[in-house]
Amino acid sequence: MLTIKHSTLSALVVVAKHLPEAHTVILGQEMPKNPPFLGMPMHWMGHLHDDATLALLYSAADVMVVPSRQEAFCQSGFEAHACGCPVVAFNATGLRDVVEHGQTGYLAEPYSSDGLAKGIEWVLADVQRHAHLSANARVRVVSLWSYELVVPQYLEVYRRAIYTRDCQS
Repeated sequence: MLTIKHSTLSALVVVAKHLPEAHTVILGQEMPKNPPFLGMPMHWMGHLHDDATLALLYSAADVMVVPSRQEAFCQSGFEAHACGCPVVAFNATGLRDVVEHGQTGYLAEPYSSDGLAKGIEWVLADVQRHAHLSANARVRVVSLWSYELVVPQYLEVYRRAIYTRDCQS
C-alpha cells in the first residue's frame, strides 16, 4: 500500500517538471508493487533501524518534505534540521514549532500541493539561500533542543514534582 499523500505526489510531479535533475528519496517505506510515476527517479530506502544511516541520509538531502496533516512535534523534521537539512511542511501542525518559515525551511499553505511544490522549489532555487537555511536549521536545533539545554529543564520539572509531593505529605 502506498502511503505517500496525494498532495505530496502532486507537488513532486510539479517539482520534477521544473527541476529535471531532482530525485526523491523515500524513508520508512519499501517500494510498492506499482510505484507512482513522478517524472523523477525515486529511491525507496525502506525502514531504517540505525541512527547513523538516517543521519547520513538527512545530511545528504537538499530538502526534507514532511507533509504531515496531524503532528504534535515532528521528530523527522527535528532530525533533518539537526543534520542541517531544511524542511518543507504544511503550516498547520506541530511542524510550525520546528520549522521557522524562511529561516530554516518553508511552511506551505495547509494541504496545498502547489504550496508544497513552491516551498520545495524555493528551498532549492538559490544555492546561497539553501546554505543559509541549512546553517540556520542546525543552529536552531542546538539552541532550542540540545541535551545541554533540555536535560536541566527535565531535572527542574522532577525537582518541582518531588518538592510538591514532599510538601503535600
